[in-house]
Amino acid sequence: MAREYLKGSMFDRPQWQTHVKTNRITTKERVLGHMIGPGMVYFFYSTFTGLRELFYMDILRINEVFGSAYTYLVMTTVTTIIGMLTGFYFNHVTEKTVCKAGRFRPYVLMGTWVMAIAGFFVFWSPFTPGSAAQLVWLYVFNILFTAVGLPLWNMRSNVLSTISRNVLERNNVTTIRSAVTVMIAGLIGALGIIGFLYPNVLQKDLSGRSWFITMGVCAVIAIAFSFVEYFWTRERVTEDNQKVLADKTGDSAITVPFRQQFRNVITNKYYLLAIVVFIGVTFYDNLQGGNARVNMITYILGGNAENNFQFTYLLASMQPMAIGAVVVPILAGKFSARRIMQISSVITLAGIAIAMINPYSFLVAVAGGFVFACGIFAITNMNAIFGQQANDDIEYRYGYRPEGTLANSVIYTIITAVMTPLNAVYETGLSLNGYVAGAAAQNAAVNRWILFAYYGAYAILAIIIFVVCIFFDMEKRLPQIHAELRERAKKAAEDRGEVYIAPEEQDRLEMEAAAKEMEAARIADLKEKCEKKGLDFEAENQKYLDKVAAKQAKAQAKAARRKK
Repeated sequence: MAREYLKGSMFDRPQWQTHVKTNRITTKERVLGHMIGPGMVYFFYSTFTGLRELFYMDILRINEVFGSAYTYLVMTTVTTIIGMLTGFYFNHVTEKTVCKAGRFRPYVLMGTWVMAIAGFFVFWSPFTPGSAAQLVWLYVFNILFTAVGLPLWNMRSNVLSTISRNVLERNNVTTIRSAVTVMIAGLIGALGIIGFLYPNVLQKDLSGRSWFITMGVCAVIAIAFSFVEYFWTRERVTEDNQKVLADKTGDSAITVPFRQQFRNVITNKYYLLAIVVFIGVTFYDNLQGGNARVNMITYILGGNAENNFQFTYLLASMQPMAIGAVVVPILAGKFSARRIMQISSVITLAGIAIAMINPYSFLVAVAGGFVFACGIFAITNMNAIFGQQANDDIEYRYGYRPEGTLANSVIYTIITAVMTPLNAVYETGLSLNGYVAGAAAQNAAVNRWILFAYYGAYAILAIIIFVVCIFFDMEKRLPQIHAELRERAKKAAEDRGEVYIAPEEQDRLEMEAAAKEMEAARIADLKEKCEKKGLDFEAENQKYLDKVAAKQAKAQAKAARRKK
């Protein structure tokens, strides 16, 4: 039997198990495990990425202090190479992880802790600026953040892929989780920190003190809410999958040889299309850098602390996101994610076209930003669905899920390694085009580079999503795939001498039990109320039952009218 990681660790103890006990995804799980918990952790991450390049370029002035326009690029490249090696190792570990808490949730928790601690020390150093000791310090904690904490934290996408077999439910949670986490980060981070704190406090603080205090507070918040996310999520698919693997091979860990794993994924149409989407998203994330939007508002639109353009632009362009956070998850639970994203791609490109009519006009930029925000919202918050459905197809064909396997790691890590330096390429492009830190305006070459990085990244991603959607026809096959996977789970349960209960039946039983519990509580409360006020319980109870019957009749009549 292969080595099994985390088996017998603290994550196997009862006190470290999920608080989620139901097969269906409850409201409490949605709110705590997929909205508030990850939202506050993502707030830390987005604040870190939003401030790091600004801090390095304008406060630390890393390229100037260390005498090379490539200092930050080299550090990012070295960090990325090390991240490739750690990424391979981490996925070897998850491939062989057998733990009651799941294959991914423990690593997401540990990754958040590493990111939070390393993220603080990326901004704070005890050494003299420009010294070799400071450069070593920056390397060490950037490596810890990027090559250790970030790959572990990024396994949260694998958690999301394994929360449910119900496709519409998973689509809904995927969308709403991404939407709300971005919304939380946007409201607190983009508006509060980037829109207000940066121009009014951070930008003026050349000592860097307010910068590391800000990151320290954000780090504490991330660690606290990482526990909320951990305890209120559950890997239901992992639990079923490990039982099936154990039944087939006698080992709950994945034992498929690397060469076969690699062949399985690179010959799968849907997996390759999901890879294309991942490349587009990574390109979009990294080319813009942490401060492309800030630079666009500051230098292209003439924003500064006095006219408060940063705050105004962010507020105006984020309005569709607030609407989308409500509308898109509802649409994702009812309609094809493929169609939603394809239409959103067209809207995104239309918004960019409006903005480029006169990119230096604040009103035109706001109008264009409003339109493309309506489109980019669905694209950036639903793209994980491609990978999830590709994983379903791999499991259907070969009997194991590819997330967390070594072959999957090699592919995604190489792509990430190639694309991540784009973050530093943006900063290097600023330097090579004559960027002057702290200047009121930049030259034409710098402005063109900023416009390409900001609007171009959006446009390229929208085009990629539109084209992929033409060929990604997986959704119509999912009912057949999941029916087959349920049959395999049923056979595995029977072979173990267990009674198999289908997820749908388990959902029904849980709903019935919950309804009975609620009804018992209602009757007890009503009896207590009637005793206190001297009311007739039977009469009051009948009033309630009549109201419920009237509502049901109204709903049935409405449904009947829709069918006509």
